[in-house]
Amino acid sequence: MSKHTNSRRHRMGGHDAEELKNFWEKVIQEQTKQQEAEESRLSKSALNKLRQEWTLRLEGRIRQVQAHMKTPQEQMTPLSIEALPSPDKTVA
Repeated sequence: MSKHTNSRRHRMGGHDAEELKNFWEKVIQEQTKQQEAEESRLSKSALNKLRQEWTLRLEGRIRQVQAHMKTPQEQMTPLSIEALPSPDKTVA
């Protein structure tokens, strides 16, 4: 009797295994389709192009700021009063 029970389980297990395999294959196939659809949607999106444009703008701005910061130190020193133009004393 135990042999009969074991063989029935084995057949049932084989059938269940095939059903599980089919189930997971369908799940994987559906997820693959969803992923492909999402990748297609993202490739058509303008977001990547906008990100690239903003990255270029920011890099240009960084270069401008760095160039401005590299000015010679003599331009950064405060001016003395003698260096300022004198007021015209002929005007009353």
